[in-house]
Amino acid sequence: MRRVYATELGELYQTDCLELLGFLKDGSVHTFFADPPFNLNKDYGLNGRDDRPDKEYLQWSKQWISEAVRVLAPGGALFLYNLPRWLIEFGAFLNSLPTMKFKHWVAIYKAHSLPIPNRLSPGHYGMLYYIKGERPRVFDRDAVRIPVQTCRHCGGDVKDYGGHKKYLNPKGVNLTDV
Repeated sequence: MRRVYATELGELYQTDCLELLGFLKDGSVHTFFADPPFNLNKDYGLNGRDDRPDKEYLQWSKQWISEAVRVLAPGGALFLYNLPRWLIEFGAFLNSLPTMKFKHWVAIYKAHSLPIPNRLSPGHYGMLYYIKGERPRVFDRDAVRIPVQTCRHCGGDVKDYGGHKKYLNPKGVNLTDV
C-alpha cells in the first residue's frame, strides 16, 4: 500500500481494495462508498483493463462487498455506485446478507446519451444505499434540503407538492432519489 495523501481528516491510499480492506478491523467504518470499475471492456493503458468475464467480475465484486460489510459498524452506510446492470446483482447479493438492509436506489441522471447500437441510450447510473442493521447511525435530512422553487413571473409555487404543501419543512423540500 502507498499513502498518497493525508490530512487531519484522514488518509488516501493507492492499493488494491481487498488489500486495504484486509487491514481494517471489523465494524470500524461508519460510511463506505465504492465506485468500482464498471466492467465495460475498456483499456486504461498502463492502469489496466476493465474486461473480466461476467462470472469473474461478480465473484470479485462479492469479495470486496463482503469485506465492506465486515468493516461496517452497526448502523453504518454502504453506498455502491455503478451501472444498473451490475447494481441489480450487487443488490441481490446484499439482500441475501442478514445484516444488511436496503434503504434506497438512487438514480444519477446522465445529461448526455450515447449512440449504442441495438440498445436504449443509458440515461442514468445508479447508487445503492444500504445500512448495516435495522437503523442508520445517522440520517440528517436537514443537511440535504433544497429550496422550494417559485415562478419568477408570478411568485407562485412551481410544484403543487401533491396538495401537501402545508406539511413542508420551511427550509425546503427533501432531496429526491434522482
